[in-house]
Amino acid sequence: MTRTNSLSQNKKARSLAVFLVAALATIGASGCDDPFGLNATTETEVDTLVAYAMTGSPLSFPSAWNSSSGSVVRITSDVSFDVAFDLASNGQVRVVPVRLISATRPVLGGSTQTQQVGIVTPSGTYDALTKAPSDGYKRDSVAVVETGRPVVLEVLSEACQFSLASTLYSKFVVDSVNRSTRQIFFRTVRNPNCGFRSFLPGVPKS
Repeated sequence: MTRTNSLSQNKKARSLAVFLVAALATIGASGCDDPFGLNATTETEVDTLVAYAMTGSPLSFPSAWNSSSGSVVRITSDVSFDVAFDLASNGQVRVVPVRLISATRPVLGGSTQTQQVGIVTPSGTYDALTKAPSDGYKRDSVAVVETGRPVVLEVLSEACQFSLASTLYSKFVVDSVNRSTRQIFFRTVRNPNCGFRSFLPGVPKS
């Protein structure tokens, strides 16, 4: 091999090494904000809603929440919701995942082919909760919460079936309850980007 060929090959090897280092650095940088290397495209969404307790209210009244669409909906056979609301005897709110509802309501046909919902009730205030916790979720289990206590949902959502991440995160807080009308007033923040946990305004970075 001539000296010229050797120098040329060394130069190509160095160029390749520089390219690989730069590529790895880019991948690493993108992974700092998001472990899946995804980019969020949609802003978080804030809303104020009202639902009716599922017991003691007419079936035609909306008693459930779809965290993917942000809608309060009726409990029907299409099970197009993530959690339903009910009232305990002491006025606290029961948050019931859809799988438990489908097993107890005959109108739903006992379906178990519904999405898994994890619930966690972090300490602290609702406004101070800027990011969904990474652990501590109780899946397909009822949570009983008092007014002012933040609730975070981790939903294994069909909306994420074509994404590298499979979950959607949202938070809500019950502001007040009208026990005579069975109404539950609550506020929500939804992150519509699969796998992203931020509840801050705007397009999330994480």
